[in-house]
Amino acid sequence: MNIRAELNVNGGTRRILLVQKDEETEEHMSLRLAAAVMFFRENPAIEVGPSDPLINNVNFLPDLLVSDPIDGILIWIECGTVAVNKLIKVSRRTKHCRFVILKENPEAGARVREILKKEVRDHQRVEVIAFPEGQFERWHDAVTETPYVFGDASDNVLNLVLNETPFDVRFVRCK
Repeated sequence: MNIRAELNVNGGTRRILLVQKDEETEEHMSLRLAAAVMFFRENPAIEVGPSDPLINNVNFLPDLLVSDPIDGILIWIECGTVAVNKLIKVSRRTKHCRFVILKENPEAGARVREILKKEVRDHQRVEVIAFPEGQFERWHDAVTETPYVFGDASDNVLNLVLNETPFDVRFVRCK
């Protein structure tokens, strides 16, 4: 499922296209849409390719990326399941950026946090953010191939309407 979304968030408007890769589930696509809305103010790159010079030495691709021509990578965003090997290598190779993982629920967030503590040297600099229990399912059910989003958002809160479904979500920080 490719998603062509119209986002009217925080007083701004943007149309985005999320192209589903072979290994991505519909749930993953819903998380990518949520991340695009959460980080709307930062104008994340939705599709980052292997030829992007910013990730040349990283050898992995993010789900979304916030960058600046002077400072380089500012925020590396992963959604859903992330391989431990990727977490270890990306966190080592992107030492000066914010690293965020968006999860479906607090339980999944707690599991990834435990893995980070065991496997990643500077695990505390990796932020794990999760939908509150039951809210991701509502979000996923409201996502269509052409969603319309209207309201306010940040990396802490969604206060908006997605295709006629209202959301007032305060994300859980998994520590």
